[in-house]
Amino acid sequence: MTRPGPVLFATLFTLDSVARAIIAPVIPLEALHLLGSARNVSVAVTVAGIAGVCMSLVLPTIIHRWRPRASYLLAIALLGIASLLMASQTLTGFGLGWMLRAMAAAGLLGLLNIYIAGFIEKRDLAKSEPLRTFFSATAWVGGPFLGIRLYEWSPILPFLVSIAAAIILFVYFRALNLQAPSPSLSGTSFTPLRNISRFFVQKRLVLAWVLNFGREMWWVTLFTYAPIYLVQAGKPNVEAGDLISSCTALLFVSLFLGWLGRRIGLRRFIAGAFIWVSAATFAVVWFSDDPDLVNLMLILSAVGAVSLDSVCVVTFLRAVRGWERPQMTMVFSIYRDAAALIPPAIFALLLSFFPLPVVFLVNASFALFCGLLALKLPRGL
Repeated sequence: MTRPGPVLFATLFTLDSVARAIIAPVIPLEALHLLGSARNVSVAVTVAGIAGVCMSLVLPTIIHRWRPRASYLLAIALLGIASLLMASQTLTGFGLGWMLRAMAAAGLLGLLNIYIAGFIEKRDLAKSEPLRTFFSATAWVGGPFLGIRLYEWSPILPFLVSIAAAIILFVYFRALNLQAPSPSLSGTSFTPLRNISRFFVQKRLVLAWVLNFGREMWWVTLFTYAPIYLVQAGKPNVEAGDLISSCTALLFVSLFLGWLGRRIGLRRFIAGAFIWVSAATFAVVWFSDDPDLVNLMLILSAVGAVSLDSVCVVTFLRAVRGWERPQMTMVFSIYRDAAALIPPAIFALLLSFFPLPVVFLVNASFALFCGLLALKLPRGL
């Protein structure tokens, strides 16, 4: 599978997802064990988010010097090293590994978007994104399910599997010998601050950024705070992994949801999905005394979140100008790291005064805001 196209890039994303998904439910539980409280975990998530944002800002410079292929290999290597450090079961090693993991994820996402923008035509993007989501479903369903059980047997086992997945991805991508256009080839500036300024004066790009920030914020909340909530409510660790697997299992219907979005119209589909997420997440707060109902409401909320995953990136890919795709893609990719930085920082403050369900209340409110904001998308999107 070496021909550049939707299937190849979906395969790369899947291998990357395996390395990250296998330890996804383990990270908040190990952090809770090492740090002692949900508030302290929020602070740690914020620090990791800062590392991810820094990586996104300097990535254009790295690409300018190394070009996309070598930069992608570097990001994969960081992903493997991150899991190795997190397996140390020490606060210092775990913290450094968490930051490196955030940096690797930011680099891999930004670089993959550059490859997609360089090899896939705009008219095919609405089909490419659901395919990528569908391919990664196996990783995000099986990874948390298996990872939490490996963690029960031995705390280092899921990290070893993550390292193995990173090695496979490194070898596979190196064998592809695939190069993409980079800022150094376009002749335009790769200065981070100039790129940010250029990005945020374009209203359609800003709108796409906020909407994708909103959908990523929901996933960050699920992966970080749902396991902590369940453990604090007296549920076994494996139930946290099973909840995440149940939510991500909906990724298997992403191809259908992508088709439905194109059928209905992306503007109405995205707005409706955000409102769905908001309603179900508000219900999480309402039923916060009943962990079983919370599980159900989170799974229902995931229906909307997966719907957004299927099509929401298209709002950026169709808005960005071809000649500045590499630079604007780097800025756009910051949404993922900002979602792992800004909400946890706010949550750390709120959790000093309020119980854990407050994080879901904030999330539901912002999803409602995004639903209304999505109505400003072009009708012909």
